[in-house]
Amino acid sequence: MTKLSGSTAQMHKLKVLSKSIGEIGAVRDDKPARRPLAILATPPLTTSGARTRGRLQLATEILGSDVLAIANLIDVPTKDVLDIASVGREPAPWREARGDLASQIAAADTVLLAWGTAEPAGPARDHHRAQVAWVNDVIGSRGIVPWTVGGMPRHPSRWQRYTTRRQPGLPFSLALAASLQAG
Repeated sequence: MTKLSGSTAQMHKLKVLSKSIGEIGAVRDDKPARRPLAILATPPLTTSGARTRGRLQLATEILGSDVLAIANLIDVPTKDVLDIASVGREPAPWREARGDLASQIAAADTVLLAWGTAEPAGPARDHHRAQVAWVNDVIGSRGIVPWTVGGMPRHPSRWQRYTTRRQPGLPFSLALAASLQAG
């Protein structure tokens, strides 16, 4: 086996990943449209969410689709996990989100877990954990293997930081393709 130099190895990796992304596109043309679902923590409160949606769209294309649905663990707009700790103290908003989550999961054939790795504090933490367990049960009952970035439900706003550290020198789209994991 020939050992590749750093830059040669990087170019080889780029070629392999580019080929993989191309193959995903080719496979997509031969199969019915996929319906992926991204599950986030909450809708945005202080931003438009455009960057998050853009990154989710890129992941959707890598996974072989053009369309994307988004659902949230709790359907109350927040700006961060500290806000979730406040609005998620009571169980009601978590339970209220389950109807939309269940119908979105039922319509999906691919699920991308992207609610973030930080949990809210206080009573909201227990509700968050219960919601995550419920979501995983619903996904599992459908036989869907969920996707993540790097094996964790990282929020799209953290994907570039993660991929840059794990795949230095690769363009973001190729690093993301290498970082998406099923299971």
